[in-house]
Amino acid sequence: MAISGKPTNRRNPAPPHSTDIGELFAQRFNVVSLYVVVLLLLAAAIVWSGIKTAEDIQKYHQDYKALQDMKKQERKLQVEHQRLLIEQQTFSATPQIASRAVSELGMYTPTSKDKLIIQPSAAVAETISPTTVEVGQ
Repeated sequence: MAISGKPTNRRNPAPPHSTDIGELFAQRFNVVSLYVVVLLLLAAAIVWSGIKTAEDIQKYHQDYKALQDMKKQERKLQVEHQRLLIEQQTFSATPQIASRAVSELGMYTPTSKDKLIIQPSAAVAETISPTTVEVGQ
């Protein structure tokens, strides 16, 4: 022991003005509150990332369902298109057109009495009435 009554530490003598780096941070930046702020920011980032991921997955499921509905509608429209093409080909045949004209529209093939031929050289066209009256009896 020394004369002053204080024990002397001969193994690790401390320099007179040196301080620990941890003490510097603790004094200057209040390290505990800095760690709390960083941890809170990390926790908020994790929660935000989880929420955004859940929203994206939900949007993906909605879009996928809409895509499947559109594919079903496309298949139905393709079937309808094929049916209409077949129907168009069927009804475009001449006998089919004639039979539909007779059955649905009441049309008929004109007879020779129903025909009137107009020639460009004739000035007046005569019509013959179906009933004739005999004069002189």
